[in-house]
Amino acid sequence: MIAEISAIVAGVNMASNALKQAAASADDLSTIGSFLSKLGGAEVELARAQNQGGLNEADAIKAALARKQIAETMVAVKDAFVLSGNGALYQECMQEMANARKAKQEELARAAAKKKKLMTQIKQVALIALVCVFLVPAAVGALLAWLTNR
Repeated sequence: MIAEISAIVAGVNMASNALKQAAASADDLSTIGSFLSKLGGAEVELARAQNQGGLNEADAIKAALARKQIAETMVAVKDAFVLSGNGALYQECMQEMANARKAKQEELARAAAKKKKLMTQIKQVALIALVCVFLVPAAVGALLAWLTNR
């Protein structure tokens, strides 16, 4: 988990610095898009890491500082969009990021449901195999014993 948090924080630092440089010029908002998606992804990864638990004290502090940095950078990006007259574009970008997150969560939920269904099927096949391996020979043996004792 330590390496994961460190990688996320490094990504946040890189994206934040690049966004601040791009936002300062505010002449090419298209370059901001990739860094914006990296920040959004980092935000999701931080939340996922915290929800899974198991963060030690140092990682929890790194995660909190990274969340603060993300929030501050997002405000700077929003300001750059608004100052350049593209406030509606910023809102559209945020909506698309939210849609992408929702789609990813739905995909993960489908994958989890599929995995759960597969595990249920494996358990059922194992039970059938167990019945075939133990009960069928026992029943045949009992039937043969009964027939030979008649």
